[in-house]
Amino acid sequence: MSEKKKINRIKPNKCCPPVKYTALNSCCCPPDDPPCLSLCDCCVSPLQSVLQQLVGETVILATIADAPNQQPLFFLYTIDEVNDFLVTVTGVEGTFVVNISDVLGVGFLPPGPLINLLPPACSGCECDCRERPIRQLLNALIGSTVNLLASNGSIAVGFNVEQTGLGIVLGTSPINSDLVRFAISTCKITAVQTN
Repeated sequence: MSEKKKINRIKPNKCCPPVKYTALNSCCCPPDDPPCLSLCDCCVSPLQSVLQQLVGETVILATIADAPNQQPLFFLYTIDEVNDFLVTVTGVEGTFVVNISDVLGVGFLPPGPLINLLPPACSGCECDCRERPIRQLLNALIGSTVNLLASNGSIAVGFNVEQTGLGIVLGTSPINSDLVRFAISTCKITAVQTN
């Protein structure tokens, strides 16, 4: 006769969502581990940090609302303010407040300001499956030229990987006759083509 595994009701902890039952009586991290970072911590906060460093700069702000491989809606807009996961930009069409969680990346003409990226953190949970793998892959490709498929279907062709940090890859990509520096959210990268 087969043994039945005991299934217990568990309580959520700092890293685990509330679940009714689990056969393993565990979730993504034990209670004595440091708290996990949320997607806001590993995906949105790093991009907010980059955008804060670009206040006053004219940028290309790519969002999930953009049509694939078309000029972004916020093309050559000036960043006015970055606060509370919102970025305010002004351009020909007026002023817009954009949700940073919907931003794929930001481009600006080099050299532009020096961009300081947040260091990778021991993240676990949500960040471990979303942010970390692509960042580590791109970190191994620093100095290489790749194509990046973004979550809106756009492709950054000929992207030269320069630097990675928590939630961000920094590099250059040609647009028409200009070489543009981009900080792209690693959480918005669907695929990397290496050849």
